[in-house]
Amino acid sequence: MKKILIVDDNAQNQYLLEILLKTHGLEVATASNGIEALEKAHQNPPDMIISDILMPGMDGFSLCRAWKTNEALRNIPFVFYTATYTDPNDEKFALSLGAERFIIKPMDPDEFMKIMQEIILNSETKEQVVSIGTIEKEEEYYREYNQTLIRKLENKMVEIQKDNKRLLSFYQLSSNLAKIKNLPDLIHSVLCTLVETSGYEQVSHFSYDEKQRKLFLMDAVGVSEKELTANKDRYVFSIDEEQSLVGVAARTKKIINIPDTTEEPRWIVHDLKMNSALYVPVLYEDNLRGVIVLCSNEKGAFAKEDEHNIATLTNALAIALENEKNQQKIQKQIQRLSALHDIDLAIKGNMDLRATLNILLDYVTKQLQADAADILLYDSKSQTFDFAAARGFNTRAIENQNLWQGNSVAEKIIITQCKLHLNNLIEPLVPSAFAAMCASEKFQNYWGVPLVAKGEVKGVLEVFHRSSFTSEAEWQDYFETLAGQAAIAIDNAQLFEELQRSNVELRLAYDATIEGWSRALYLRDKDTEEHVQRLVDITVELAKKMGFKDADLVHIRRGALLHDIGKMGIPDHILLKPAPLSEDEWVIMRKHPQYAYDMLSSISYLQKALDIPYCHHEKWDGSGYPRGLKGERIPLAARLFAVVDVWDALRSDRPYRKAWQDNQAIEYIREQSGKHFDPKVVEAFLDLLKIKRFD
Repeated sequence: MKKILIVDDNAQNQYLLEILLKTHGLEVATASNGIEALEKAHQNPPDMIISDILMPGMDGFSLCRAWKTNEALRNIPFVFYTATYTDPNDEKFALSLGAERFIIKPMDPDEFMKIMQEIILNSETKEQVVSIGTIEKEEEYYREYNQTLIRKLENKMVEIQKDNKRLLSFYQLSSNLAKIKNLPDLIHSVLCTLVETSGYEQVSHFSYDEKQRKLFLMDAVGVSEKELTANKDRYVFSIDEEQSLVGVAARTKKIINIPDTTEEPRWIVHDLKMNSALYVPVLYEDNLRGVIVLCSNEKGAFAKEDEHNIATLTNALAIALENEKNQQKIQKQIQRLSALHDIDLAIKGNMDLRATLNILLDYVTKQLQADAADILLYDSKSQTFDFAAARGFNTRAIENQNLWQGNSVAEKIIITQCKLHLNNLIEPLVPSAFAAMCASEKFQNYWGVPLVAKGEVKGVLEVFHRSSFTSEAEWQDYFETLAGQAAIAIDNAQLFEELQRSNVELRLAYDATIEGWSRALYLRDKDTEEHVQRLVDITVELAKKMGFKDADLVHIRRGALLHDIGKMGIPDHILLKPAPLSEDEWVIMRKHPQYAYDMLSSISYLQKALDIPYCHHEKWDGSGYPRGLKGERIPLAARLFAVVDVWDALRSDRPYRKAWQDNQAIEYIREQSGKHFDPKVVEAFLDLLKIKRFD
């Protein structure tokens, strides 16, 4: 029998390869590193060495170099079998050291054994040619060797046929566990393999719930669906039950082998045909993940070797279960981070507090697996609550003010500024109104957390469950994180609302100041308030007709109010003169637009209102003042105000003349089109007069 030396520091990989080689009639020795391998090879040389690369003490490359430079070992085939293939030069380097093959894990077992047998045969042929030296002796050697090999194989065939099928299936399944992505499919594949290849009649997998400390039947092969459905409650076991073999195996984390079920008082009869059983805990780094139960109708069906083989398989299953658990945990974290990102975007992009809180509650109920949730706003000045938003409630009772005012659960949270958990929502533990609401909604579990931003309590976030719920520390941390997002949203909305209110108040103050200046001017000019307001109204109406937007109308109105503010710099004897002005006096009078510019240009909020005070005396033909602007170089606001100003002036009494009739004023406006006034503005103004009357 050929002897193979396996060198690998991973006990599980070493064991699976050992199983594969033994099932093909090969003797196996093992070593965990290169130093140990050389020692064993010198004591008892193998017929082939199969080595991993990365190992403590002496790695595979160093071992191969030492092996091929040793006179006694150099002709023994050296094969690399590794999963650490990251550099294409690794294989080239290995072959340069004298290795026969460089094989990458995982490989199909049949293909692997074909390669091994080919290497062994080539090695045997080489040795025979060197040692025998003649064709006659060589043929005789082959005949004797073949006859001996055939006899050994015949004797061994019956013995290993069943084990071969079983162990090979175990090896294949272990190699494929990482490829199966769906957890239920993975578990079912393990159970089917155990039944189909081992001869065991029934195999079950119980999953362990750490919170409840219970084991639940997740899958079974060899048990009828009718049996499982009819006895569903019987397949739930507590880890603390002394009379439950599943619970004992889980609690002790040790294999339980029952060679004869009739002599085991703790055996729960599901099938009278089952005469022996094996309970194998599924462990990952000593952490319980479940229990696999195997049953056979033969007594004493499970030997020590079976325990070892199945324990190895369950270790691989435990790794796969842990990977799935970690994947689910990572996916949950990604979903939670994504939710926080979406909430952050909603806070930044939406100043509507109710809309933002509704978006947030959608994520709260989904990410926290809550049946219902609500947000209450708190007014620290009045010490009252205001219902803001809710999700998942069957009635509108949560909106009732009586739930929050006077000894309510929310008030306790505000006072203590700590989160509160209630798992008993009946009187007298909670206020009666709140208890009645919870009873009508069938709530069993409550969590509430204060919403605090910049040290100030903004409200309360409440979460409800209609069934028993046990929260983990991770759940509570995320709950508080979401509460922090809600507090930020409320604080931002309140700041925005205060800013808007301040802007409105500031704008009103600006307008009041402007109107005060205007009032002071017309009192000095002995004009009437009605005249000024009429000018403003007509100018705004004409501006609308000319296409000005609402935002621009604010500046049009301010400009119209301040159109003659520059006259504050004109002496009284000129401004109030009851007779026509002289040329010298007109020179001074025509300075009032420049005075207006000088007075207002340094005031930032009046920059856009300057066009009318500064340019309303400019004329379309360029003959106006103070700058002699022509045509469309004159700001449009000033052009339309010029028409309105002249129209209203013509229809008003002056010390040196009486007011004109409407038709006279209209004729003058029309006659000055293209001279004093912009023709398009004149046309729009005359159209406006047809539909509106300004007295």
